[in-house]
Amino acid sequence: MKKILIIEDDLYVRTSIVDILEGNDYKVFSVADGKAGISLASEIELDLIVCDIMMPGLDGYEVFEELNKNEKTALIPFIFLTAKADLKDVTKGLGMGADDYIVKPFKAKELLNRVYIRLEKLEKLKNSFIEAQLKGAKENNNIDLNENSNILLTVNNKPKFLKLNSIICITAQGEYCKVFLQSGKNLFIRKLLKQWEEYLPCEIFKRVHRSTIININYIEKIEKWAKRSYVVHLKNVDQNIVISERYSSKLKKELSF
Repeated sequence: MKKILIIEDDLYVRTSIVDILEGNDYKVFSVADGKAGISLASEIELDLIVCDIMMPGLDGYEVFEELNKNEKTALIPFIFLTAKADLKDVTKGLGMGADDYIVKPFKAKELLNRVYIRLEKLEKLKNSFIEAQLKGAKENNNIDLNENSNILLTVNNKPKFLKLNSIICITAQGEYCKVFLQSGKNLFIRKLLKQWEEYLPCEIFKRVHRSTIININYIEKIEKWAKRSYVVHLKNVDQNIVISERYSSKLKKELSF
């Protein structure tokens, strides 16, 4: 369910917007002033913000500027609400980087249409960007990744920046991959292991099994397991990773174990 924040000081308008959006299966949060809106946006993972321009205290422009300073909130689509059909209001808001505007009073159909378009456009943009990353951009030398690089992923339908050196290992889970992170958290990303292998820097990330890629910087020790197979113990990961016979010879030379 998409999460939308409404920042509007007029109780009637705010309540009307909440009723319309909740009636169309959106999860809606609402506040009456800009300061509360900025605070809430920093706490909750939002998909869209709809904000009035003319408010006491911080106006809509100031709210937008503050949100753009925060990495967590800078990418959230933003729609301005204005009571004036004044081109200067609209031009200023869009010129600052806002995604759209709605002039009050408005009809429910118009509100829903604007919201849907913004959410749909963001989803397409996210997906196309991530597909471009995971489809041979590295192969074509368009990007040069290292352990300090940040990549953009879609996690629970939301964009998330992730530093490569925070990834301990990646295991295949059907159409998804389970990504083990240094923080102890695990992410499920809908990408094939083969795509990860083609994309990640091979000097750091090694395929050790048909279903597993590891970050060699997190290797704690490697032990003999079977005739030509080994077990890798990784820092911060409870389960031990088997290096299959297929990959043993190659890795033994590269890692000197």
